[in-house]
Amino acid sequence: MLASAILIAAPQAAQACAMCGLPPGDHATFAFHTSVLFMLLSPYVIFGVVAGIVYSSWRTAMKKRRADGDAVRVRHAQ
Repeated sequence: MLASAILIAAPQAAQACAMCGLPPGDHATFAFHTSVLFMLLSPYVIFGVVAGIVYSSWRTAMKKRRADGDAVRVRHAQ
């Protein structure tokens, strides 16, 4: 009951997030949305870059291994 009385007496304290009290079209709303999207996308972008580097390194190693194997086969054939 005490919590209800406090919330009724001070409605600003009832707002759970920083965006609840902002007027529509405020610049801070755009900033909050942009920061949330940035925080959500950052891990995926980092993972994608690392995965791309690993895949590229793997492909290069496989091409080199094939080229070395072909060179060995040509030497044994002669």
